[in-house]
Amino acid sequence: MATRILAFDTTTELCSVAIMIDHSIYDHKIVAPRSHSENILPMVNQLLIEVGVTLQSLDCIVFNRGPGSFSGIRIGISVAQGLALGADLPLVEVSALEVLAQGAWRIFSAKQVISTIDARMGELYWACYYRISDDSCWIRSDNESIIRPEIIIKKLIYSSFQKLQGNWALVGTGWNNYPMLKSIRVPGVISLKKSIMSPEAQDMLPLGICSWKNKIFIHPNQAKPVYLRNVVAVKPDDI
Repeated sequence: MATRILAFDTTTELCSVAIMIDHSIYDHKIVAPRSHSENILPMVNQLLIEVGVTLQSLDCIVFNRGPGSFSGIRIGISVAQGLALGADLPLVEVSALEVLAQGAWRIFSAKQVISTIDARMGELYWACYYRISDDSCWIRSDNESIIRPEIIIKKLIYSSFQKLQGNWALVGTGWNNYPMLKSIRVPGVISLKKSIMSPEAQDMLPLGICSWKNKIFIHPNQAKPVYLRNVVAVKPDDI
């Protein structure tokens, strides 16, 4: 069955858009702190024109529900709702942390990934994912959570991580933005954190396809953000 799916991400400093036509992916991305609201719609429109499809001809829209920048998540959901309502399309939601894992799979074929995003205020968003086979979707080995760097070190070295088997890849901004995590060395851990920093729209598409095939989608009015925290960081958002 032919599929046409649009995805875009505004949850971090990277602003990205991607379209899948059958098995071909087309994407645009820019690093644009504090200007996603001005960039995202023009990027979507430009990519639709370049690929030669209309919004109404798509099957669904994939949006990133977070966690990430509070304002970035809100921008993405608002745009997704507006486009989906206007074109009468369903929405598929994905997690920012799972999108990072998909990036590790796309670039390095990593099947076990620990994703982090800097949550500021001395904390990180965190989750572990693994794949059973090359064509499977991701399985989360624990709940998405917000965590302090020193607790991550305890998990990796002393407790829960020791129960995990095989090599694990580290991805996301959380590993680079805290000195105690930059130099961490744990047997079985492969650091990809300098290669995969931010979620990208092109990695949202395979996740969206997985949900779409399983008929897991929502009406635009049901789209909700996942912040994992109720307190906004004192430092202003970068998006």
